[in-house]
Amino acid sequence: MVSEKTSGIISGTSDSSRFEPPWHYATEESGLKEGNLHLVEIDGKGILFIKKEDQIYAFSNTCPHARCPLDRGTLEAHVLKCICHGRRFDIRTGECLNDSLELKKVEWKLEGGKIGVKIEE
Repeated sequence: MVSEKTSGIISGTSDSSRFEPPWHYATEESGLKEGNLHLVEIDGKGILFIKKEDQIYAFSNTCPHARCPLDRGTLEAHVLKCICHGRRFDIRTGECLNDSLELKKVEWKLEGGKIGVKIEE
């Protein structure tokens, strides 16, 4: 089954007081729908969240192959497919199934239903 993605961009600037730098508020856990691609922008950086089988994964929204936006791709089972050149990534590991590329994982944490991400300058 191919997923639908969340429309629009979720702003990661509100409620930032719950997280101390280098951590930033990203989104509410309740806003992540199973199997959907959720794009959050924080300080100009796109973070892609995926919730699959009650696990949360977070990656840079940029494909390591040709820098295409991953939120425009599709998700089938645990495989994220980039829309630009068909690179396929296992979201559980970040590894590319076509070659030796790897998604850039983003460190995240959950506090009181709110998700924060670690953004280093």
